[in-house]
Amino acid sequence: MSLPWNKSLQLHVGAQAVHGTLYPAWSRRKVLARASHAVEPPAIGRGTAALTAIDAVLSELSARASGRGMRLSVVLTDARTHFDVVAGDYRDASERQLQSIATACVAELLGDQAVGQVVRWQLQPDRHHLLICSIAPQDIESMVQAASRHGLSLASLQPEFCMQWNRHAGALPDRTGVFATTNGAHAIVACVAGGAITALSCGPCLEDESAPSEDLPATSPLDSRVNRLLAGIGLDVSGVSTFLLVAPELPEHSLASRWTLLDPQQEAS
Repeated sequence: MSLPWNKSLQLHVGAQAVHGTLYPAWSRRKVLARASHAVEPPAIGRGTAALTAIDAVLSELSARASGRGMRLSVVLTDARTHFDVVAGDYRDASERQLQSIATACVAELLGDQAVGQVVRWQLQPDRHHLLICSIAPQDIESMVQAASRHGLSLASLQPEFCMQWNRHAGALPDRTGVFATTNGAHAIVACVAGGAITALSCGPCLEDESAPSEDLPATSPLDSRVNRLLAGIGLDVSGVSTFLLVAPELPEHSLASRWTLLDPQQEAS
């Protein structure tokens, strides 16, 4: 007998579509069912998540699970979150001090939009870099309400970058190099040293894939962002040996040959 609470559901809320995957609770490698629903263009610009698409996916997978009470894990597209890295000597800082620093940094970054933002931070292993993330409260509340409507238990909510970092950071030799993720037209690029994220750049990285090869710039938007990030912290690009990118398959002309491409759907081995 398969009980409803012996299953878990992961929901990926993207800019253009919502994807859901149903797993047995004892394995994330065995997929029981999948469902997807496009986000209609008018919904993309709204302040809340695309609730119609979310409800459609949750309804389909809940029905296929034949029960209520499943655990729900949500992955939020990075375009709906804000990241920053702040350098300093945090060896003696308390959690309250680190939270205050993170909150102040978000306020400086977002201005009036920072009001009500849910701010989280992670002190990097070198204790000299603070990774900061903020999420709009309406995005969190919309997922809490969606889980409640479908009789699900919201177990976690995290940005795409955090999930992929936790999965794949170990693939960096000596835990050093450039680690990047893309979803849609949005990219996050992190410089990593000894397992610590020491610098970060995020924003649109859109290339006209329909343009003939001869009309494309010599350097892709993503590579240009990487080069600017490394130059900004005084690193020579030629001195970085590993570049990992978690992204769907891209056209061959899009990126420099330095990249190792990782499947965003693939669990770390």
